[in-house]
Amino acid sequence: MRNASHDRRFSVMNDVRVIITFAAMAMLALSPVDSIQNFDGATGWINTPALTPQNLRGKVVLVDFWEYTCINCLRTLPYLREWYRRYANDGLVIVGVHTPEFKFSSLAKNVADAAKRLGVTWPVVLDSDHAVWERYHNSIWPHEYLYDQNGRLIESVEGEGNYPQTESAIQTLLKQRNPALRLPRVMALLPQDSYDKPGAVCYPHTPEILVSVGRGGTVANASTFMDPSNDNNFTDSGEHHQDGAMYLQGFWHQAPQAVIFAGGDGYAAFDYRAIEVVGVLKPENGAAVRANVLQDGKPLARQDAGTDVRYDSRGNSYVTVDAPRAYELVMNKRYGAHELRLQPDGLGLGIYSFDFESCEAGADK
Repeated sequence: MRNASHDRRFSVMNDVRVIITFAAMAMLALSPVDSIQNFDGATGWINTPALTPQNLRGKVVLVDFWEYTCINCLRTLPYLREWYRRYANDGLVIVGVHTPEFKFSSLAKNVADAAKRLGVTWPVVLDSDHAVWERYHNSIWPHEYLYDQNGRLIESVEGEGNYPQTESAIQTLLKQRNPALRLPRVMALLPQDSYDKPGAVCYPHTPEILVSVGRGGTVANASTFMDPSNDNNFTDSGEHHQDGAMYLQGFWHQAPQAVIFAGGDGYAAFDYRAIEVVGVLKPENGAAVRANVLQDGKPLARQDAGTDVRYDSRGNSYVTVDAPRAYELVMNKRYGAHELRLQPDGLGLGIYSFDFESCEAGADK
């Protein structure tokens, strides 16, 4: 979960999940967005004509702030998809507010392509200028606001987890709207989200790496004399790598939110502690770019490969970066400390960020 003002994400697995009901907000004398707000300032809509609080009156509305590269947002989608399938015909409307983190994720085509790929069929408002984000006084992804049929805030949920509570609240509101409704049993948690089971454990993990070059940046072997307007030649000694810092080899170009591979025998490497690694990558020249993925100097073991990793006939592990999005690179069977390297096999690989997770769900009894 990303706090925009502090530039960080966290997951429910390692931090306290924030769930505040409307009544609790009143008791705590907080100032919530206690009624559904308009979506003025939107730069477009996907899956629907523009919606307003007026034409949502009489519906149960879940306003979901998300970003299609955000690992925590992606983990909420299986639940949102199922809730929309179950309850859309009974009066539930989900409005996904897509507020971008990166310049490329502000482009309507990229968001539309991502929505199609991810199975997001509910209304999505494009909030490329952060107008809706600011109107709701939001500061994190994901953040869900649940409103009753009169537009009154019932629940505000920050981050992942506790999905049964939200679905129960949706069912309660739908039953108030139509007491004759026969509703299904609340959806069970998916195995990867069952952190309340015996044996579940969450380990400390490397903080998110947001790529930046310069004083205090995440590229540790950058020189203060490098010219950001040109391709710069980086040299990595391979020694004394710090956890969570990136080390570049070869020619790379510095962009405002990324580094872009520009040639040479190059790679990007970092040490990390986690189970899962997700990278936000982009083919900057338009054509797909292959990048070999090495862990601790060797191809990824197949049991540790993320869903976006493939293998060639020689057993090399690689990812094909063919769209600007989040790529699951590593899903280790066990928590541990490792070095990960991406070796581009062509020009134009843009690297924006790496995110890490470190929880193991409990086993079923």
